[in-house]
Amino acid sequence: MRCFYRFSNSIMRKSGLIFILFLLSTLPIRALHAAPLEDKGGYQAQIRNLELLLKSIDDTSEKIVALQEILQGSRGVGREQELRSQINELSLRLRDMEKTFDQLSTGVDLSVFQVEEKKGVDWNLELTELLGPVIRELKKMTSRPREIEKLRNRIELYKSRLPATQKALRNLEALLAHATNPPLIESLNSTKRIWESKHHEITTQMNIAVHQLEQKLSERKPLSQSLGEILQIFFKSRGRNLILSFLAFVLVWLVLHGVHKLIQRYSPFHKKERSFYVRIFDMVYIFLTVIVSLLALLAVLYFFGDWVLLPIAIIFILGIAWASKLAIPRFWSQAKLILNFGPVREGERVIYHGLPYEVASINLFTELVNPDLEGGHIRLPLKDLVELRSRPISENEPWFPSRCGDWVILNDATHGKVVVQTPEIVELELLGGASMTHRTVDYLSRSPMNLSCGFRLWITFGLDYAHQSIITQEIPVILEKAIIDGLTAEGQGDSINTISAQFKEAGHSSLDVAIMADFKGNAGSKYNLFNRAIQRICVDTCNRHHWVIPFQQVRVHMAKPPDNHG
Repeated sequence: MRCFYRFSNSIMRKSGLIFILFLLSTLPIRALHAAPLEDKGGYQAQIRNLELLLKSIDDTSEKIVALQEILQGSRGVGREQELRSQINELSLRLRDMEKTFDQLSTGVDLSVFQVEEKKGVDWNLELTELLGPVIRELKKMTSRPREIEKLRNRIELYKSRLPATQKALRNLEALLAHATNPPLIESLNSTKRIWESKHHEITTQMNIAVHQLEQKLSERKPLSQSLGEILQIFFKSRGRNLILSFLAFVLVWLVLHGVHKLIQRYSPFHKKERSFYVRIFDMVYIFLTVIVSLLALLAVLYFFGDWVLLPIAIIFILGIAWASKLAIPRFWSQAKLILNFGPVREGERVIYHGLPYEVASINLFTELVNPDLEGGHIRLPLKDLVELRSRPISENEPWFPSRCGDWVILNDATHGKVVVQTPEIVELELLGGASMTHRTVDYLSRSPMNLSCGFRLWITFGLDYAHQSIITQEIPVILEKAIIDGLTAEGQGDSINTISAQFKEAGHSSLDVAIMADFKGNAGSKYNLFNRAIQRICVDTCNRHHWVIPFQQVRVHMAKPPDNHG
């Protein structure tokens, strides 16, 4: 009988190898050796569990042998299906107990000897093979908490079954205490032995599950240590592959981009105005740069045999390509810009954020230049150029109404020197040292008048009608000479271009003389000073020649009274 048991036990172990490996495939990869038992009590508890488990294995084996004998004998006639079902159920249970015995006694995780079979998913074969490694990696990452939860559920199941077996044994013992019929006593004893075996098996399985749960929980490590091990494993495998593939992508991109820059610098076709075919070459080169860089990334992952990151990278690239199909019209608009037959063309003038710029070059990043602005060199992504419109540049067309160092007057009478002008702000330094800052577009909206190229003052000076005989000839000559002499005496002669005085008109209260004074650009800071100085010199001249300066007269018109003949 013992030899037969060993033979059947060996057969069941071999036949259950695949099933054991399948069960172990859901377990995480652990160290080859479990943590050693540090105290004698731990060994004793393990030995007790092994003894109980071994007894359960022997009992189950004996049951299988007994059922096989019944199946082969006359008592099994008509019960073949039922007996085979019981034998199969006991065989599966025996395999589980043998696997548990090996794992509990050796402390070795059998998953290290496991050869995983490819598991299918609900997609077609090609997608399954592509995503299989990713799914297995995710399964391994969550194996430990799933295993702990499974052990807890198993313990709860055993705890719920144990009271039922205890109740059954109590009832059987009570019946045996009152039974007197020998056949009944024998049947009750047989039933009692079955329930004792079941109670013993449940207790053993629960103790084993509790021991396994305690062992799993004792293997928990501090968070810092776990994170350190995760990072160490990551940078030894996945992290290394990810970093190297990314570096390969960046390196290939930079090399090809640098080669393109060298071609643009030294190619005779790029030195002149780029033709249509040169632009096509540049666009194709950019496209090939992206493709070759992505192939370099995938090649590194393929070289290292990383069948997890490789499918992820492929799916990511395919996802980007699939999403890009909706942007084909936008890409075509940008391609037309690169080919220089779009709404914006190289060498033309374009308005961007309210300021004029010259389109220096159109590429993935377009260069806009305004030579009169500090920081007036702007690089725009190609997509920002789609909504703009350009036009040819006229000869001697200004790019900005002023430059740094120029004196300007705004339409709100602000008079100051331009010290900073950028695409964002213009700062004016006022007389006295104060400064005023405007947004560049607001500065343009105030119509700045630039005084640094020269300016003219128009001053109207009125004299009384008593001087009507000399107002057209004599007085303008005298005023003109007096203004020139007066400004020269004050040291402002170098700033004068021309000064002219002419009779203007006969007003309501005065005879007006128009004084036109042109000054050089270096006198921009003295705009208001000259205005006041000319008025003062005119008054002084009138005092010397006893000319009367009239005041505004008010005339009252009286209605003529009606004739009264009555």
